[in-house]
Amino acid sequence: MFRALLHIKNYKLFVVNMMLLGMGIAITVPYLVLFATNDLGMTTSQFGLLLALAAISQFTMNTIVARFSDTYQISRKLIIITALFMGALSFSIYFYIHEIWIFIVVYAILQGCFAPAMPQMYASAREAINASTSRDRAKFANTVLRSMFSFGFLFGPLVGSLLLQINGYAGLFGGTVSVILFTLVLQIFFFKDVKVEHNVADTNQVEVAAPNMFKDIRLFLPFIAFILLHIGQWMYTLNMPLFVTKYLKEPESYVSILASLCAGLEVPFMVILGIIAAKFETRTLLMVAGLLGGMFFFSIGVFDSFMMMVIGQLFLAAFLAILLGLGISYFQDILPDFPGYASTLFANAMVIGQLCGNLLGGIMGQWVGLGNVFFVSASSLFLGMILMFFTKEQKFTTEGRN
Repeated sequence: MFRALLHIKNYKLFVVNMMLLGMGIAITVPYLVLFATNDLGMTTSQFGLLLALAAISQFTMNTIVARFSDTYQISRKLIIITALFMGALSFSIYFYIHEIWIFIVVYAILQGCFAPAMPQMYASAREAINASTSRDRAKFANTVLRSMFSFGFLFGPLVGSLLLQINGYAGLFGGTVSVILFTLVLQIFFFKDVKVEHNVADTNQVEVAAPNMFKDIRLFLPFIAFILLHIGQWMYTLNMPLFVTKYLKEPESYVSILASLCAGLEVPFMVILGIIAAKFETRTLLMVAGLLGGMFFFSIGVFDSFMMMVIGQLFLAAFLAILLGLGISYFQDILPDFPGYASTLFANAMVIGQLCGNLLGGIMGQWVGLGNVFFVSASSLFLGMILMFFTKEQKFTTEGRN
């Protein structure tokens, strides 16, 4: 099945680029807080503002780009190349900006410009899949791409650690910039334009422009559900290290054990998911994901045990594999004629969920305590699961598609 995907135009390129992007980002991101606070001199509040502004910028740029990316007035290749270049610039400011507030503003703006790269890659891949003989394998194709990104994230921190030891933060940021620029070069020389069968700019289909999410419940409801699922995940990500080290009194190395174990399990789960996804409704699998993730988060507060958290990584990895592997496919199936807009809806739900999850996770960690904060995470996932129950995998276009 995977071998058949390699015959899709540009698919081999996107498999490689997704892995490189995951590795490039993971080289620096785990150490960004250490650089910001220890080297640049930011307070924790300033670093929180940095993340918040970057999230707002990403949401804004994703939304703007999504509104015109499916009209084909500007090629996706140009959008992706521009976004990758902005991503390289965002990590290169380490070398020439050392004023805290200027760093915060410039980093947030450039990260926003970098954000469309991934959803537009997914959109371009979906167009190529639709134009090929492998349309029935779209879910599997998307999960493979997302698993390659996770695969890159699995090795990125190790590469970052080596670069940090060899050449400090200069090696760290230089490594990320080099990987992103290499991805950009591959995109320039190996990307081939895909002939799109239905151009939304000049057809007489039911929808000639991307639908407004706020005016259609078929889009708004799953968008909110995905935000809730991501909120629960990011609340866990924020509080897990503190829970392990301060509440359970375990060594810091145990935190990396959990993170690495989850990342390692996530990749094979995504591959397995891609194989079985065609046999089940995506909405059903997403509800199963919410149930599995919610059960894991709830169990943390019940057992207060590191070993139970280790066992629970099976549930967490399955939850993340379904959420991240099928999320984009879910929105693309609802909006088959607008792959860029559909992919951006998922990306924006993730950005908002990350922002709200970090904010709510910090507040709830102080309000209800580390021993109870994961009950709130579980509640967010269960609520998202309930909302998914009321959604439909309904296409907006009624014209038959060959």
